[in-house]
Amino acid sequence: MRNTKSHTHEVWASLILCDRDQKRIKKFLVSDFGLKEKSVVKEMHLTVYHSRRLFRGVYPLSESASVELDVGDTRFMVMISGGENPRVGVKPGDKRIGIRVQKRSKTRNIVDQYRSCLTALESQDILGKRKRSTRSHNAFGAKSFQPHMTLLLPGSGIGQDLREIGIAFRKTLGLLVFDRFSVEVSKIR
Repeated sequence: MRNTKSHTHEVWASLILCDRDQKRIKKFLVSDFGLKEKSVVKEMHLTVYHSRRLFRGVYPLSESASVELDVGDTRFMVMISGGENPRVGVKPGDKRIGIRVQKRSKTRNIVDQYRSCLTALESQDILGKRKRSTRSHNAFGAKSFQPHMTLLLPGSGIGQDLREIGIAFRKTLGLLVFDRFSVEVSKIR
C-alpha cells in the first residue's frame, strides 16, 4: 500500500558553498559583470538530492564537508527544464540562472557518494511505480539529475547569451569550495 502521508514533506540535500567563495561569486556577478546585487542568491549550494516525499531514515543533518569544484567543469544555464540550451521565447533575465556540473567533472563522483546515501533509502512504498533515483535519474521531479547551483534570481539583468558570462566565470574563479553538507526536511505548505 502506498504511503499517502509522504506528500506532506520535502527533502533537500545540498553541499553549501563556503562564505569566501560566495563573496567571490557575488563580486564577480555584481562588480565585474554589472548584474543587480539584490538578485544574487544568498546561500549558494550545490543541489545533491530533492524529493517531495519523506521516507524512513531521512533526517535533518548539517555536517562539515570539503568538496572542491573546478569551475572549468561548469556551464551556465537557465534553471528550467531543458535550460542547458538557449530556447526561443525564454529570456534568461526573467528566470533563475545557475551553473551545472558537467558529467566529466571529478566532483560528480563525490556528489554521487552523498546522493547515494539518500537514494539508498528510497523504498518501494514511496516510489510506487517510479524507478529508483540513480546518478543521473531522479525518481521525483525533473527526470534527469545534474548537480547544479542557482546563482541569480529573476530580474538579474543578465543578457540573452549565457556563454559570455560562463567564459568569464571559468576564467576568473578557479576552484570553489563547499564546506558543509546539509539535509533539510520541511513541511510543504
